[in-house]
Amino acid sequence: MNRPFFHAPRIERDLLILPTEEYYRRRYRKNRTGSWLLLLVTAIAVLLAAVGAKAESVPTAEFESVGINDTGSGDLLFQTTEKGRYIPAIHLGTEVDIRVHGLVAEVTLQQQFSNTSNDWQEAVYVLPLPESAAVNGMEIVVGERRIIGEVRERQQAQKIYKEAREAGKRAALLEQQRPNLFTSRVANIAPGEKISVEVRYLQTLRFEGGQFSLRLPSTLTPRYMPGEPVKPQQQVNLNAHGWSLPTDQVPDADQISPVMVPDSELAERGSHRMKIQIDLGMGLPLADIHSSYHEIDFRSETNHHYRIQFKQGSVPMDRDFALYWRPQSSAMPAAAMFAEQSVADASQYLQLLLLPPQDSSTTRKLPREVVFVLDTSGSMSGNSIRQAKESLLLALSRLSATDRFNVIEFNSNYRTFYPRPVSASAENIHRARNWVESLQATGGTEMAPALKEALSQQVGDESDELVRQLIFITDGAVGNESALFELIRQRLGNVRLFPVGIGSAPNSFFMSKAAEYGRGSFVQIGDLSEVQSKMRVLFEKLESPLVTDLQVQWPQGMNVEAYPRRLPDLYRGEPVRLLARVDGHRLGVASSGEVTITGRLAGQHFSRTVSLSQLAVDQTGKSIGSLWARAKIAVLRDEQRERGPLSGDGVVDPLREEILRLALAYQLSSPYTSFVAVEETPVRPLSESLKSSPVPNAVAHGQVQQPFTYPATANGIYGQWLLAVLLLGLGGLVRGATRLRVWRGAIERAVRRWLRGVLPDTRRRRSRLEFYLQAKRDNPRGTSR
Repeated sequence: MNRPFFHAPRIERDLLILPTEEYYRRRYRKNRTGSWLLLLVTAIAVLLAAVGAKAESVPTAEFESVGINDTGSGDLLFQTTEKGRYIPAIHLGTEVDIRVHGLVAEVTLQQQFSNTSNDWQEAVYVLPLPESAAVNGMEIVVGERRIIGEVRERQQAQKIYKEAREAGKRAALLEQQRPNLFTSRVANIAPGEKISVEVRYLQTLRFEGGQFSLRLPSTLTPRYMPGEPVKPQQQVNLNAHGWSLPTDQVPDADQISPVMVPDSELAERGSHRMKIQIDLGMGLPLADIHSSYHEIDFRSETNHHYRIQFKQGSVPMDRDFALYWRPQSSAMPAAAMFAEQSVADASQYLQLLLLPPQDSSTTRKLPREVVFVLDTSGSMSGNSIRQAKESLLLALSRLSATDRFNVIEFNSNYRTFYPRPVSASAENIHRARNWVESLQATGGTEMAPALKEALSQQVGDESDELVRQLIFITDGAVGNESALFELIRQRLGNVRLFPVGIGSAPNSFFMSKAAEYGRGSFVQIGDLSEVQSKMRVLFEKLESPLVTDLQVQWPQGMNVEAYPRRLPDLYRGEPVRLLARVDGHRLGVASSGEVTITGRLAGQHFSRTVSLSQLAVDQTGKSIGSLWARAKIAVLRDEQRERGPLSGDGVVDPLREEILRLALAYQLSSPYTSFVAVEETPVRPLSESLKSSPVPNAVAHGQVQQPFTYPATANGIYGQWLLAVLLLGLGGLVRGATRLRVWRGAIERAVRRWLRGVLPDTRRRRSRLEFYLQAKRDNPRGTSR
């Protein structure tokens, strides 16, 4: 036995088969391959995760991009995502003529579409209008010729337009997508030709805080489309210029999502400029005329008429135009009433504005529980989020120690600052302020969950005098308005909802309707400098007593159909407004009688009476009748929304039929009717092809353009990007770890080599027993020393 007893078996180094350099090279090569495979898998995962975002991108294939050498001099081009390729666009100019008389503004909007390309073009434009607009006319203007449009049932109008377009005839189609959003199409514009489309509508004036106002939108804020995309075969192909896919919650998403282009790009080419002429003739001496967002010039004429225009002549179409005017104190009306005779039958129409008395008594302030909801979605980027945060901080500073409050912010998800409303102590408010100041605008606009949470926070069993209020600060950039209105209607309870519209082009339809369903009121803030004044108006409403239990008593025997059917609660400074149709009773004669309005203000009964005998009835007007029909259609649409859709084959919706009948009778655009105008003579040779081009809308002033805005995916675009970054980071870490193992092995081998060179190999040392045994083998007869 020639091995140590207590040591492990020793193998001579020469007998060992050690890994060679080739082995390590192959091993490391294998690891690198694995790393690349891992990176490839990660990249595939990122692409799969971003599939939803890609589906919402601008469908550039629809725009037939061209190269720079394919265009002519003066062409208006927009760059595509493909380098060196451009989209030829239609040049747009807008002239607006507004005539204000009584409580109505008659607006003629003339939009000029100039074909700057060498091809026959069809222009498609998303047209924003006021939420109360009653569209009652459309014409095509080519040189001196005018082609008058007619109202037809929507499907029929689409068919007429499509046939005219294919036949090479000039044609225009105006369709309502929302009460404040329309789609305008103009077919067969010859190369280098300019075609104008005139749209006429009526708009009721707004009266608040002692001043009248009107608002004219010129662009829009892109809307978030919640829900899952529907199947491709369910898409409507008539309008293929919306970048968003229809979803199960917004089936017409592609109709209301136009291409957006920064105003700077449009301004360089002189496109998207707006001129305005206003004839302001209410017959009242005015103390003040001003516009919040534009510089204006005005001059006074006879009979208290005023002419107003832009100081610069024209302005970019990147924000709403708002005009305010205040009558002199001595001329401030306590009531205003106008009447007109129908040209079709014996009916007469009536418009009434009546101011409730001002409350001069000292009103005891009741404790409030206020939940503030702040929209921090991507559409609020830029100036909007600053305006929203300033508004909220100002509102927090107005709370008193007896109040309670909470703050909720939402984008793709929502967060509540406190689990439930807390007392408005200085410490709680200070914490909330710090949190609000740190908020940033990003993500989608999932409004419904935040709204549910806010309304559920204020459902309590307390029967005290606590006044529950919900202040909702948003730009309203959503496409599922109907679902949100239904949510408010079902869950409102005893809460009052006060929307605050933020931005240069907020969704005013959502604001006004949400306030109506929420039994509150709304304000719009279009500029940071307006925060103080506009929020002060809101605070005065929040802290003022309601005008409640409003009732209207018409003269005995008068057959009246008036809207709104039930007068809402009002706040101090807000007037009672009525539109009525009168049958079988003469207005403006001695026997006309009186209208009496009663109600309660701060617990006190009040009554106001207006005589109908002194009315001057307009025999040729059509404005009040159109507004009355528009108001009735809005009421019927609300009933449809509350009832829900009817199911079953062959089921006829009586509300739809009634809306259709009204719209056709009064020649109004509606959800079921559209304006269509066709020139009988074809102008385009059928051998020439027709290209369809979107006319982009300008990005609203102060907003940040988002090229892939608001995809309707579960995680939202930012969620997709975050997931992609996380996956890439994970892949990098794994690959880094692999590299680290390689480097660590190389370092260890280098250290071993160095140690072997400088240190003796203890394994080669022989023990005393080994020396003794070796000596015995060498000298078996020798004696031990």
